[in-house]
Amino acid sequence: MEWTGIILAGGLSSRMGSNKALLEWNGSSVLEQVIQAMEPAVQRLIISAGTSTTAYPALAYDCVHVQDDYPGKGPLAGLHAALKVSKTDWNLVCACDMPLLQPSFFEGIKKLIESGQEHHAVVPRLAGRVHPLAGAYHRRVLPELEQRLIDHRLKVTQWLEEIGCRYVDVDELESAGVHDVAMQLSNMNTPEEYEHIRNRHQGS
Repeated sequence: MEWTGIILAGGLSSRMGSNKALLEWNGSSVLEQVIQAMEPAVQRLIISAGTSTTAYPALAYDCVHVQDDYPGKGPLAGLHAALKVSKTDWNLVCACDMPLLQPSFFEGIKKLIESGQEHHAVVPRLAGRVHPLAGAYHRRVLPELEQRLIDHRLKVTQWLEEIGCRYVDVDELESAGVHDVAMQLSNMNTPEEYEHIRNRHQGS
């Protein structure tokens, strides 16, 4: 079973004040850290870059870059653009601002899908909080996804309910080999959150 990796990197980073994906991390960038974590689990990588054609020109990885067909409509538009060019049924997805993700997370999600019941999407849910930008999506969601974008119904969690998403908790993820789940799913929207996450990483 082949997999595509999709990294959503088209946000405006308005609260950060600069492109989150390009912030420094371990001598490279946050985006490249996320790529390193995802790459072993997939055969192809897609970077969904929003409306930009030049934001990520010098990556040391072979990635396909796509732009939104529905600009200004958030992460659902980025997911739609990437799924349209994906050549595999199942796709691992994560946001570009989650540098603590490890290869075990993606391998664990794959394991749960390949050994479990059929669903349209699989995403973590920790203490009642859904993490829709770190999981897996089947290309069959595309028609409903495009219709939501046309109708400007952009609430991600509502869409997940409509497509019958499978939510996986900490116990399920740990049984699939994923540890420190809450830490791995940390993301950053402000300079303070970036410094906090970077300090956690350096202290681990």
